[in-house]
Amino acid sequence: MGGWTARTLGVAAACGLALIAGLALTGCQLSSGSAGSSGIATASPAVSIPGTHRSTAVYAITSPVSALVVTSRVGNVTVTGGSGSTASVTEEATYSSRPPETTRTVSGGTLTVGYTCPVELVCAVVYDIRVPRTAAVEVTANAGKIALSGLAGRVTAKADAGLITATGLTGPSVSLTTDVGAITADFAAAPATIAALTRIGAITLRVPSAASYMVIANASFGQATVRIAQNPSAPHTITATTDVGAILVTYLGAPNSGQGSAGQSIGR
Repeated sequence: MGGWTARTLGVAAACGLALIAGLALTGCQLSSGSAGSSGIATASPAVSIPGTHRSTAVYAITSPVSALVVTSRVGNVTVTGGSGSTASVTEEATYSSRPPETTRTVSGGTLTVGYTCPVELVCAVVYDIRVPRTAAVEVTANAGKIALSGLAGRVTAKADAGLITATGLTGPSVSLTTDVGAITADFAAAPATIAALTRIGAITLRVPSAASYMVIANASFGQATVRIAQNPSAPHTITATTDVGAILVTYLGAPNSGQGSAGQSIGR
């Protein structure tokens, strides 16, 4: 499988154990901005598991938000599109002794969210963020699930180890990347470009049947199945690539099993 496999599996093992135990490894650092973002916080610390603590804070971002940038080390990230022009951020921190320093800044309409960990064994933050539906969203996570829903802006999501799921997307451009983990995305409207890439994991993309698509699907060790009509000159392009795993490109609402008349299956 090449030299990257051992490295990737090592990352997956370490991050997987951290996730199962609810831990973040010592030395996980993020770039932190000013803590002066507008919002109202309420915290309710509670013991999570023996030797660790948990605190939850909710922030109302009162400035208009047109874009979101999230950087996370360990912990799930959920982003939901909604009405209005402002945003809200819920942070659930798990830590050994001192809580992480979380930050939320708004500059030029871009809400940037992240945290810095002190040097201790356990430090992680789980995010649940609501933004305007049309906001551009960029999420980067080292370990943890990324869940996206109801977004109509440009979407970019990248995880080193973790699942990426998306539902109800209607934006013009979507890019989903993970080293270890599956990608599943449902589109309520056909974007101009869809790019899905994973090294180890399956990819499932479901798109509306009203549009035509050019599809490039490549599974190095696995099967790529395309169950939609293809047009090499279509205005909508789907690119799906996995090194180890299966690929399925099908219509929204279609069953996962069985091959329709437009289906094409390539196994290697």
